[in-house]
Amino acid sequence: MKNLFMIILSVTLLINYTFAQHAVVQQFKANALLSDNPITSVKNYDMMIACRAYDNIAHKLIFNVLLLKGGHWQKMTGSMPVANVPLSVDEPSLKPLETTDAQADAMITSLAAAHLFTVPDDNSGLPKCNETEEAKNGNRDVVDHSIEDGPEYRIWIATPKKVRYLYYYAPEFFAQFCADNKEREDVVKIVRLFRNW
Repeated sequence: MKNLFMIILSVTLLINYTFAQHAVVQQFKANALLSDNPITSVKNYDMMIACRAYDNIAHKLIFNVLLLKGGHWQKMTGSMPVANVPLSVDEPSLKPLETTDAQADAMITSLAAAHLFTVPDDNSGLPKCNETEEAKNGNRDVVDHSIEDGPEYRIWIATPKKVRYLYYYAPEFFAQFCADNKEREDVVKIVRLFRNW
């Protein structure tokens, strides 16, 4: 009887350990309304991370979504050509992509290492650093660098109870002028992770 109890206890602990490895919902501070979540067709999830990237040159929207549901990850994507970046965010048509829990866990670990769950966005004080001083004819001038056709990234982190929304315009362009800004470097890492989906 004691052996049977030990076997049941061991199996239960193993199952709980395995489930716990894949059921980690990252902590984050909400900054948006629940109604701001663009993926409303998905129900009963534990956590969702969605990135909408707009390529201003190719005029293409790409949505990439990681969904934690029932202790396992699902990966989805969708894309569509658009003439101009839409201000509103319509729910995309998503198709599932093959992934394993280990692959998704590695993506979450990389996103967390780049501070996705805490980094500020362009709307909350992330510096653009787009002014530089340049010497010209013995004078020092301030030069304002700008870009009009850069990519745009919108990222949502959501649970059924809260939403965090992040917006970045041309993060790689602005990062080149913020060489010492760790947050700008993190943003570049984050968007590259989504882009290399």
